[in-house]
Amino acid sequence: MKIAIDVMGGDFAPQELIAGAKGYLQNDGEAGLILVGDEKVIRELWPDLPESCEIYHTDEVIEMGEHPLQALRKKKNASVAVCATLVKQGKADGFISAGSTGAQMAASLLVLGKITGIERPAISVMLPTSGERGVLLLDVGANVDVRPNHLFEFALMGSAYYEKICGVEKPKVGLLNIGEEEAKGNELTKAAYELLKNSSMNFVGNVEADHLFEGKANVVVCDGFVGNVLLKTSEGVSENMQALVFKTAMSMGEETVGNFKKAIKKFSPSSPEYSAAPLLGVNGVSLVCHGKSKAPVIANAIKLAVSCSKSKYVDLITKELTKAQ
Repeated sequence: MKIAIDVMGGDFAPQELIAGAKGYLQNDGEAGLILVGDEKVIRELWPDLPESCEIYHTDEVIEMGEHPLQALRKKKNASVAVCATLVKQGKADGFISAGSTGAQMAASLLVLGKITGIERPAISVMLPTSGERGVLLLDVGANVDVRPNHLFEFALMGSAYYEKICGVEKPKVGLLNIGEEEAKGNELTKAAYELLKNSSMNFVGNVEADHLFEGKANVVVCDGFVGNVLLKTSEGVSENMQALVFKTAMSMGEETVGNFKKAIKKFSPSSPEYSAAPLLGVNGVSLVCHGKSKAPVIANAIKLAVSCSKSKYVDLITKELTKAQ
């Protein structure tokens, strides 16, 4: 098994991407790695490259400020496009990137294509809850305007993914809304509620944002605008609360601070538990990493990519979609 890594994408590329690859091999090393980027730079940062790693050279990269489609047309060998092509050709089993999300989405759609029957791929992210299991939220940015059937597709894809990756049969699916009552919400959520209620999925109803982290549902769906705002708000609140807690705890001694850090580690936006956001709906494993991802997160994202490739969740989504239709 091989995982392709876009080492040129991200705020801290290529150093942190390469450091993450090193960390993965040191702690796991189950899969071989294909480092996609400038070979000279890669070898300077990793002169003793192990046999389990290979380099696919390209010096083209899509910057954050570039228009994704226009950039892909001009830069045929952009690192993110090369990664998608390696998966398409069967030379890699999945790929990760911390670069432009729009470029990764466009490359995945153009090269890998959509799963038959899926209209809108969605970006999903696993968020920590007060319980042992996290909650999968989708969409968090790929689709800001959706229809009820798109939310149904998100729920179906998220349910299949959660079942395969987390090992939970018939995971609980919720619809993000402004109230728990069936009649609450706008026209979109009301119509989506009916579709989900009459499906074979384990639909548990509406979930309010303040109950999201309690674990009422394993999978929660919403449009990409709402999901992205919720995700970034959660990150901001988490960062501010942790800073306040640590500041207060400093007067209580190093041991107390260490206990606090250990207790709330999974709620840190930079924690490996966040790892990467699978792009569900494309015909292959494409994982979106945060642009600010550091080495531990990259290492965990590679591990997640391996799990995704093994799980064959794409096949389960296709199967469930056929049943639903």
